[in-house]
Amino acid sequence: MTEKEELRQKQENEILQEINGEEEVEYGLINDYMFRAVFQTSEEALKGLLSALLYIPEEEILSCVICNPIILGDAIDEKTCILDIRVLLNGNKQINLEMQMGSVENWTDRSVFYLCRMFTDMKKGLDYTQTKPSIHIGIMMKSPVPEDAAFYNEYALKNRRTGYEFTGKIALHVLDLSCLDQVPKEERNSSLYYWACVFKAKTWKEVLAMAEQSESIKKAVVTLRELSEDEKIRLQCEARERYQMDWQSSMRTSLEKGRIEGRKEGEVQKAHDVAEALLEEGMEIEKIAKIVGMEVNVIREWITEK
Repeated sequence: MTEKEELRQKQENEILQEINGEEEVEYGLINDYMFRAVFQTSEEALKGLLSALLYIPEEEILSCVICNPIILGDAIDEKTCILDIRVLLNGNKQINLEMQMGSVENWTDRSVFYLCRMFTDMKKGLDYTQTKPSIHIGIMMKSPVPEDAAFYNEYALKNRRTGYEFTGKIALHVLDLSCLDQVPKEERNSSLYYWACVFKAKTWKEVLAMAEQSESIKKAVVTLRELSEDEKIRLQCEARERYQMDWQSSMRTSLEKGRIEGRKEGEVQKAHDVAEALLEEGMEIEKIAKIVGMEVNVIREWITEK
């Protein structure tokens, strides 16, 4: 170990020792901006996470280059900025890491779209056989596919009848943090489980407990602590949470509005059906209007349209 590495290790240990374990983690790794900031800052942490998600020994990850870096701390366009981390692993495999803070109704279609776009992103003149294997990994607070929810699901292109894998070049993985408590005790001694615990941790005490499990998690925890004290990073994390809350509120309002409008349309159609039946029986328009609760002129306009 070099002198520089020894100094850094000493600094990291001091940072961990100074943490008050009873404090809450204000902006943890489930905040998509903090997620991006930590794993863009610490290559060691990124290698550890990829190792756990892909079942690859860390020593076999020789390089992991982030293809879409951002300038940390700078203000972002909350509506259009995508905080997914796109990684070129060992120069021959493409990974898209996504931390999804809330539920997204169209996540399955959106993730397939991103996966296909990544897979087909190749230089002109190359042969199709030179496409790089591509994996989209979603870390979710709740599974986008409730009927197939599990702690960790891996989806591939396979023959439904025989199970034969058509190609191993594209895949979708989903880490469902809501299923963390359902992991059997005998399966909890794994790096993926430890990382999931870090993501869901509410206090620094919980985070510190996971830092003891691996050097890469320790690097992530130290980086998380350092970035948590950076005011610019904190402001962006706060902005992301505020945007997510506003977006979820907007979606709920839109859904409720749609249900109300749907009920209104159904009531109007029912009134039209009743009015039509009464008209066929020869009842006067004024009487029909009173029965169905509609204005006379509305019924006249409807008759004219028909």
